[in-house]
Amino acid sequence: MVNSLMAPDELMPRVSQAHARLLELADQLDDRQKDAASALPGWSRGHVLAHLAGNARAFDRQARAALRGEDVDLYDGGQAERDRSIERGAARPLAELYEELSLAQRALEDTWGLLTAADWRRAVRFRHATVLDTALARWREAEIHAVDLGVGHRPRDWPVAFALHALDFLAARAPAGTRLVLRATDDEFTQVLGRGATVEVSGAVRDLAAWLAGRGVDDRLRTTGSALPELGPWPPDPADS
Repeated sequence: MVNSLMAPDELMPRVSQAHARLLELADQLDDRQKDAASALPGWSRGHVLAHLAGNARAFDRQARAALRGEDVDLYDGGQAERDRSIERGAARPLAELYEELSLAQRALEDTWGLLTAADWRRAVRFRHATVLDTALARWREAEIHAVDLGVGHRPRDWPVAFALHALDFLAARAPAGTRLVLRATDDEFTQVLGRGATVEVSGAVRDLAAWLAGRGVDDRLRTTGSALPELGPWPPDPADS
């Protein structure tokens, strides 16, 4: 679970901006482009948009359940229904997907607007964490999948604050048996992860975050190893284990 010091009143505008950007990017597409491949293997842009809408609904579901004192799965119907919903959504016309994403994001932000300071600390099943952690997760979803849409938005366009958050969250991907030193060349940022033989990877802070997120970088990363080390898996949701 991410241990973030970002307060809700600082985080919410950032997520709202990311939401608006997703709609701007989707508005650049037509139905043919919607059906074209995204940067995610096996997914079209329509899959990405359908997932983003479903994910917004899922986090809205987590927040509303927390307000009722209930503990529910992230997706109604579990992972299987989540996957079916994405497949159904990807086949829908772009105009419908755009409207679905817009409504889901607005509903999520409206629910968040009802929360008190204490409500943000309420427990949710997602990552055995809090409502605030779901907002951080939504920020990751919106920023990273904006790049996956492949409509010109790149890691270099991420806010530095997001890149630093992503580096924190994805630290668990450091390869086992390696002391991984991440050093930014454009920011006062150095992160040391793990133990073992030291390998340093340096580059722009946004590119370091993109690499840890498994996305393409805008500029070359440099390493003291023979090649960039192989990263571990994405941090799992402990609520699924």
